[in-house]
Amino acid sequence: MEWDDEVDVVCAGAGAAGLAHAIALGDLGGEVFLADWGVAERSWLGADTEDECTRRFFAEMTSDLGPPRRQSDDLGVPVRAVPSHPPADTGRTVAPFVGSRLRDWAAQCLATPFGYLSTRLPDWSATTVQASDDQILEVLEIGALAADSDDLSGSVVDLLTNGVAARGIAVHADHALQRLVFEEGVAVGAVFTTPGGPTAVRARHGVTVTSGAMELPQADGRSVSGDILRVCLVGQRASRFGRVEVLTAEPLALSGSTCHARGRRLHDNLRETYRHSGSWRCGKLHGYPSLGE
Repeated sequence: MEWDDEVDVVCAGAGAAGLAHAIALGDLGGEVFLADWGVAERSWLGADTEDECTRRFFAEMTSDLGPPRRQSDDLGVPVRAVPSHPPADTGRTVAPFVGSRLRDWAAQCLATPFGYLSTRLPDWSATTVQASDDQILEVLEIGALAADSDDLSGSVVDLLTNGVAARGIAVHADHALQRLVFEEGVAVGAVFTTPGGPTAVRARHGVTVTSGAMELPQADGRSVSGDILRVCLVGQRASRFGRVEVLTAEPLALSGSTCHARGRRLHDNLRETYRHSGSWRCGKLHGYPSLGE
């Protein structure tokens, strides 16, 4: 296949999660292709794509989730409390892997316009934390806000939009996802429909699919406690789904026994190929990936 461009990660959709991924990749020294199709879709996976293999991939990834159940409160940015001083990790136990929790998590991410799906498990640096509800999260901090806004979602999107602009990251407008490109079961890029014709972009580290430009809800007047509100990309181990969240706690400790950074491979080996990624063959996805895949 002839490619028009090659980057580390392709972001299909310039919603909050697409902007956050672009910032994260830029700060890691990576290249990102940020495509904006200009419309926030209620169900952004496979919206308007006519490619059978791409639609089947999205269908397989969400087959056990049922239809998205977006409520009015799902439109606002998710907020989560994380203890400032989580219990010490002795390193002797490992949190159990529960598939149903990943299913519930994926459904939550799919329901919010702040969610995303990656075609491969992220391999950038993330910090493992335990939230107040005992969930084990993989967190990558993007920026911070003061806890004095009556329009939290708007403030988050403004922070992300300004962050992309400050880093000089181009937003390719009117680029609608036409299809994902697979080689030997691995998503290696995406083709976009543009006013000037199809554009094919190769992705060394996978494709991230998010909502398009966001239609924000009216300010809901939510009162959020905490001296520092951290805007983060949040995922769960072994899940390709995630979302942008606001965490109410002190800044993450990136060293010590309570939190640890995982998977710094992207920063060190940013130009490696996709050979370590999990594979998917059209119509042959077998459940969730194993740990570390």
